[in-house]
Amino acid sequence: MHRIIELIDEADDVTVYGRSSRHLVQINDADPQPAVLAVTDSGDHIIQLGEQRTRVNIQFKGEMAYIRAFGQTVELKIVNPVEQAGQSLKGGSNTARAPMPGVVVDIHVGEGEQILKGQSMMTIESMKILTAIQAPRNGKVGRIHFAPGQPFEKGATLVTLSPPEE
Repeated sequence: MHRIIELIDEADDVTVYGRSSRHLVQINDADPQPAVLAVTDSGDHIIQLGEQRTRVNIQFKGEMAYIRAFGQTVELKIVNPVEQAGQSLKGGSNTARAPMPGVVVDIHVGEGEQILKGQSMMTIESMKILTAIQAPRNGKVGRIHFAPGQPFEKGATLVTLSPPEE
């Protein structure tokens, strides 16, 4: 599982590897380290990262999780994969990438068409779930890389927007 996680106003690239009995967590470019989250017989949550182990208290409110562990409380927001794909257009990139492998179901815009932020550019299907890929900014569609019915892999460029005009 790969996600962008916003923690204390910083976005980190977090990947979890492994099976249910043994996980490794990699944060940004650091070496992966063993991670275990367990529930005791009394209902307490215990987390172990590498050699460090502590009790964890987790509370949820909307998209936010408040986690108390290792003597501090942090706010955590997990950015869903669709938002994550749209964020690739922020910071100078002009591509919308696939948040997961799947197939293109429908295309809602044409090359050269002006689009508005939030407008649906295409619908994809992954694991029988339909997801709209939305425009993260105003602009013009430069290229649509897949036709309806074509499969793609996670991270594939789905739509390229023309660079913003200055």
